[in-house]
Amino acid sequence: MRGAKRWGWAVAGLLALATAAVGAPQGAAPREVYGRSEAELGLYLGNELLATWRVPEARAVVDRLLAENPRSAPARALEGHVLFFEGRYAEARGRLKELGAKNAFADLVAATAEATKGFRSRHSEHFEVFWAHPKDELLAGAALEALEAARAALARELGFEPPGRVRLEIYPTVAAFTAVSTLTRKEVETSGTIGLCKFDRLMITSPRATLWGYRWRDTVSHEYVHLAVYRLTGGTAPIWIHEGVAKYLEGAWRGGAGELEPASRALLAQRLKAGTLIPLAAMSPSVAKLPTAEDTAVAFAQVGTMMGFLEAERGPGALRRLVEGLGRGLGDREALEAVWGGSFAAFEATWRRWAETLPAEGEAAQLIALKLADQGKAEEDPGVIPDPEARDFARLGDLLRARGRGPAAAVEYGKAYARAPAAPGIASRYALTLLEAGRWAEAAAVAEAGLRLYPDLGVLWHRKGDAALGLGRAAEAAAAYRELLEINPFHLPGRRGLLAAARAAKDPTEAAAQEAALKVLEGNRP
Repeated sequence: MRGAKRWGWAVAGLLALATAAVGAPQGAAPREVYGRSEAELGLYLGNELLATWRVPEARAVVDRLLAENPRSAPARALEGHVLFFEGRYAEARGRLKELGAKNAFADLVAATAEATKGFRSRHSEHFEVFWAHPKDELLAGAALEALEAARAALARELGFEPPGRVRLEIYPTVAAFTAVSTLTRKEVETSGTIGLCKFDRLMITSPRATLWGYRWRDTVSHEYVHLAVYRLTGGTAPIWIHEGVAKYLEGAWRGGAGELEPASRALLAQRLKAGTLIPLAAMSPSVAKLPTAEDTAVAFAQVGTMMGFLEAERGPGALRRLVEGLGRGLGDREALEAVWGGSFAAFEATWRRWAETLPAEGEAAQLIALKLADQGKAEEDPGVIPDPEARDFARLGDLLRARGRGPAAAVEYGKAYARAPAAPGIASRYALTLLEAGRWAEAAAVAEAGLRLYPDLGVLWHRKGDAALGLGRAAEAAAAYRELLEINPFHLPGRRGLLAAARAAKDPTEAAAQEAALKVLEGNRP
């Protein structure tokens, strides 16, 4: 066969590789490849490898195609795709422009090249983090730390240890994120989707682009789990398993696999009782496309607890066996039934009964939707005040505080808090006026009660840190400020609070780290 020796394989080898690339059962032929020329088979294989995010192998294929025929337009177009997956966006844009490509992919490549042209980067052994805004450099070290921990966790949980370095891109604005992610701003606003794993890379929006921040390192880990599931299954895993495994394992990097925030647990309980869970098929093509933030939260809670239940009932390694089954070509229900040892209907019914017994201490918790920075002001309080009398007391407290009458405002906020203790905005304002009056212990109690319902609400960690500092508990204050900075690393009062706590605790390493961070945030970096 002409050129077989130069290629280093025979057509039979190409067929075998292509079969493996698409995840077909052993012995099965790849889709529509018989009767094609060797070059056509190479193009087919390169595209299939890219479709399953086997980028180094796709690069090897395209290099051989171009060595065989450097002027081949299809091979050069394929290289444009490979360059994009390799993160060489400007080169990919140039190649597609040379070929006169005018389609949605070419537009995406151009938008990505534009959005990333000022990127800087830092890397660890297994990851490389890219950012554009100077302040986002603060995220790089913490992101690499979390990702290396996530890699170790997924090596244990799923047997996933990818070669080379995985790419994480941090986008400075929602507009930049949506331009490269294929999501719309409306989908981001509605669902709260702020991170994505696509095109063999991880992408998040900087916490700076949100009003109150978010657990961004859990989000980075969540997206890394998606990468693992996609690669291990050859892209065959359905969305509900993708999201279930990712939700369950997103906290594994810090030893928190399977955690479910109180508001989500309460929402799941309500939907179970009402019979209004999200159908698994409705989660495709993305939970980001569900109609409301509540639906998105329910979907995550639903499938995350399904994976947690499977692991609890069938032991460690259950999720690994599930993913491996999908990688062997089993359907989602077949793969789950193989691990469960019974029908999918039996699994679902048993999970429902188990989910109904989950602790309900968060029953009064509200779902706090992610809010973008350009949708409000940082001093706004999250959540709503459902009780009308509590709203009136809180409004009076606001008026009094605006006129400098802090003690009187504290009285009114206290009345509001007595009627609506689960309203996070009231808890925050009440704790603040208590702090201003030097009533540290009372402020700490209010903040801690709120955090039992809203552990992801940075403002309450801020109040707790300030209260602990006022009480002279430097270590406790530092721990609270660190939680705040996990959610919003750009929170200046929190950084200053942690610096004060570090100095009080005589911790020069922490103090130096916070001094350096404040120079970056305040624009005084040398």
